[in-house]
Amino acid sequence: MKRKLVTITAAAVAILLCQGAIAETTDQDAAAANASPAASPSGSTAGDRPASVDEDRPQPSPRFSAAMKNSAGTGTVVVMVQVGPDDKAKSFHVMMSSGSKALDDEAIRTVKGWSYKSAIKNGTPSDGYVQVPISFNK
Repeated sequence: MKRKLVTITAAAVAILLCQGAIAETTDQDAAAANASPAASPSGSTAGDRPASVDEDRPQPSPRFSAAMKNSAGTGTVVVMVQVGPDDKAKSFHVMMSSGSKALDDEAIRTVKGWSYKSAIKNGTPSDGYVQVPISFNK
């Protein structure tokens, strides 16, 4: 019961943080659209894109040892990664916990080794966020 409560609480916090990040991005997009004569009526330009995992490069897999499987169990961790305009990850936050600190820590360690692509806003690289799910299955 306690583990479910922790997971539900973590999910609620993740939703609130995501809503804040989305609202901030929406506010920035609206301000940029009002300042840019090249913006389309929808408020974005044709070249805009969100931050993302660089799919052109191989990404390391999480280490999920037999001992970890036995002690930590299984689950999925969702990590929110802030990506800077230089394609480098700036921060990592567990948005949805698996309920196991060991799995959460391994998910963070894993995505720290990944490559990302920055968001493009009005044709210019800028800060953005990407949610990365990491699954641990027996």
